[in-house]
Amino acid sequence: MITTKDLCKVFRTEEVETSALRDVNLHIQRGEFAAIMGPSGCGKSTLLNIIGLLDNPSNGNYIFNNTDVTEKSEKQRTHFRKGNIGFIFQSFNLIDELTVFENVELPLIYMGLATSKRKAKVNEVLERMNISHRAKHYPQQLSGGQQQRVAIARAVVTNPKLILADELLVTLIRAMVLK
Repeated sequence: MITTKDLCKVFRTEEVETSALRDVNLHIQRGEFAAIMGPSGCGKSTLLNIIGLLDNPSNGNYIFNNTDVTEKSEKQRTHFRKGNIGFIFQSFNLIDELTVFENVELPLIYMGLATSKRKAKVNEVLERMNISHRAKHYPQQLSGGQQQRVAIARAVVTNPKLILADELLVTLIRAMVLK
């Protein structure tokens, strides 16, 4: 499902060149769970951004679901992401002006799903995440844990082939340790 070969990412400014990724080779099969761990600043988020098609590598190749996506344009990457990749961002990236329901519904709107199907899917996912009682609330009216559940609901509502979670594993481990 995911294969990278000699993946590199270099960030350049006028004064500094920073190598965020150097020759990363991965092969992750469909159905596999993989955790990318390391110290702060080692390139984990950069790698997730490339795997999630939010950024392109400087060098190397990236194959997603048997398609080489390395050289795709921004527009092509955006189109390819729809329905294929769900994101749970470290800072959740919920839209403050939208309700919980509307935040979860947004990816389905981008996919062009009919209103009745969207509403049914959103309600189903909110129930599964045990957050349906907050559907009309805004993100700032929720606890951090509730915001995280909304972010997870938004990531899974399209039933994507791949879910990328930045820092979610750390939160899950903390929750297990605290119990």
